[in-house]
Amino acid sequence: MVFLVALAIHTVSAQENIDPHDNDPANCIRCHTRIPTPEEAADDEWFLVRDTIDGTCHLCHPYDCCRINSLKGHNHPSNVSRWDVEDFTEPRNLPLHQGLITCNTCHYHLRPSGEDHRMVRIVRITLRGVDWSALCLDCHVGY
Repeated sequence: MVFLVALAIHTVSAQENIDPHDNDPANCIRCHTRIPTPEEAADDEWFLVRDTIDGTCHLCHPYDCCRINSLKGHNHPSNVSRWDVEDFTEPRNLPLHQGLITCNTCHYHLRPSGEDHRMVRIVRITLRGVDWSALCLDCHVGY
């Protein structure tokens, strides 16, 4: 009996350390209840383990993972479709999901090949550090 409990604990611990972003199809089940066919994916049928993209991402990532402007301490809104046209516009290059800004708007869900920084879709790494302005400028006017 003790062996079975230890095996169960080890199995759960090992599953928690699996990176579902590593492009291994065996790990897709961490975020999807089943792998969609190409046709289903084209119709935005993703069979996520939660009701939304953000809900699925927040299973592993804390809600404050996208803290912006740390001096003000705000988190970037997500799972929203509001456009305050004085401050920002609908993204020019970043994808929306059914018209909503989601975690997947700014972040890749699978690790891209080559350099990436926090799996952000548009980022420049310079000698001075990470330049986020290209990402922000895709929506925000005069950032």
